[in-house]
Amino acid sequence: MGAQCVEEACQRAVGVLAQNPLDLPFAGLYLLDAQRLTARLVAATRELSADQVPRQFLLNDDVSVPAVMRLLRTEQRQCIDDVAAAGLSIPAGAWPEPVRQAWLLPIKMAGQETVAGFALLGVSPRRQLDDAYLDFLDLITNQIGSAITDAQAYEAERTRAEALSQLDRAKTAFFSNISHEFRTPLTLIMSPLEQAMRAQANEIVPRLRDELAIAHRNSLRLQRLVSALLDFSRMEAGRIRTNFEPVDLAVVTGQLAGTFRTAIERAGLVLEISCPTLPAPVYLDCELWEQIVLNLVSNAFKYTLSGTIRVSVQSTGAHAQLSVTDTGSGIPPEALPHLFERFYRVPNAQARTFEGTGIGLALVYELVQLHGGKIEVHSEPGVGSTFTISIPFGSSHLPMEFVRSAPVEGRSVALADSSSKKR
Repeated sequence: MGAQCVEEACQRAVGVLAQNPLDLPFAGLYLLDAQRLTARLVAATRELSADQVPRQFLLNDDVSVPAVMRLLRTEQRQCIDDVAAAGLSIPAGAWPEPVRQAWLLPIKMAGQETVAGFALLGVSPRRQLDDAYLDFLDLITNQIGSAITDAQAYEAERTRAEALSQLDRAKTAFFSNISHEFRTPLTLIMSPLEQAMRAQANEIVPRLRDELAIAHRNSLRLQRLVSALLDFSRMEAGRIRTNFEPVDLAVVTGQLAGTFRTAIERAGLVLEISCPTLPAPVYLDCELWEQIVLNLVSNAFKYTLSGTIRVSVQSTGAHAQLSVTDTGSGIPPEALPHLFERFYRVPNAQARTFEGTGIGLALVYELVQLHGGKIEVHSEPGVGSTFTISIPFGSSHLPMEFVRSAPVEGRSVALADSSSKKR
């Protein structure tokens, strides 16, 4: 695994160089600060006292080793012919003689025009300083530059990932908070509306009753949008609680789809429900399955202006399959890969209504994943669409701590308003 930060890359580099003390008695790596005012020693092949090699160079004309400033100006390697005269004392390592000569070599990183630092390399007192030796020193600094470049790229990507994670957490917290904030006034609005609608016919004029019904219907729609946002935030935060139990998928799905019959037929459409008994129960979280079915059927209703909506359940070997087919406007091929992305909405789609959050299908996708299933869509513009969900029979694909061996007593299917959600 590569180094995860620049200093770690430097430490690894000198660790390798320290294994060759005969040819390279000493190596110290210096990196420039962001303002290029100082060069700090970040790694060395051996521990040195402050009077041997400076821990830091101040980058000005009074720098203790003038060759440092020449390197920065020319970005070329510089020779220190007499290390003692330069105020340096570099031990020879494996040799009894002291190091008399050293080289400063620039460290360059890919994609940067200026040097990122330099290496101070002690020359072996028993090695002829020829072109091969200089090429060897250049190769060392080139490799160090590559290692630092990779480490910096890793650091940048990690910083970016952390920033995105923070943004994601802030977004999830926002959705959760705003959903809770909306719920209270919505409840206060809907309660008097429902009381007024329950009033006797002679206590309220027909026109006002119709207006109350419109207000109540749109309040329910807004409540569902808020609930979808809350579900989405819970999903993002990993706080969705699942409770899987064996369920007669055909009965539950048929009842849920049937809640749309009045609205669909009132719109001049045909609702076909084909839910024959399956050979075995399917382990579902009934509340989450309700969201899946209602989202898909309401989606079909929204985008179907004439024709038929068909909801069917069947067994396909080891899986139970739910299909929701419509004769609606269809989905263009270029939109299909993005259909289950969060907040994506098909552009310029012909629909019955235009409000929504754009998270309905993204939520369906996540909920199907929680059931260990998969969802697919086939669509042709102007012809219609089919959404198909496959859920395995049995419970071996589910986390066992969330599986019940028998359904909860008194389980019933909640009736839901048929107003549509968004693709």
